[in-house]
Amino acid sequence: MYTLDELKRQNQEISDLIDVLSVLVEQPNLHRNPFVCDLVSSFNEKVWMHLVFEENTIYSELAKHHNPDISQIARDFHESARQIRKHFTGYVKLWCQTSTDSGSHQAFIEQSAKIFELLRERVKYESEEMFPLIERHFDS
Repeated sequence: MYTLDELKRQNQEISDLIDVLSVLVEQPNLHRNPFVCDLVSSFNEKVWMHLVFEENTIYSELAKHHNPDISQIARDFHESARQIRKHFTGYVKLWCQTSTDSGSHQAFIEQSAKIFELLRERVKYESEEMFPLIERHFDS
């Protein structure tokens, strides 16, 4: 099982990658660059691994909690992860295939901003709400 410290470290890595990719997305000539595509692939793996580890640790523990409010938080947390996976999967596939014409590029920038914001909100929610909840209810 992953510890909260490991999940927090993953959140930091995801945040750092979002910061870098937010700059790179602005450059249409980098969308098919193999080094950038490798970075996007790494980003994809980190996000997916993080969501899976949370699913197997945080969600599974909170969902079994005797307090119905905490169980509901777990269900909401699980649903937000499903939404991220749904939007994120299609987005990552587009990164290295996006056309570099100005209309496609602008749409890609807008989609990137939405995805990055969704992930930033998730990281913030985990850091400010979920991790403290876990620490209060599951640490001895």
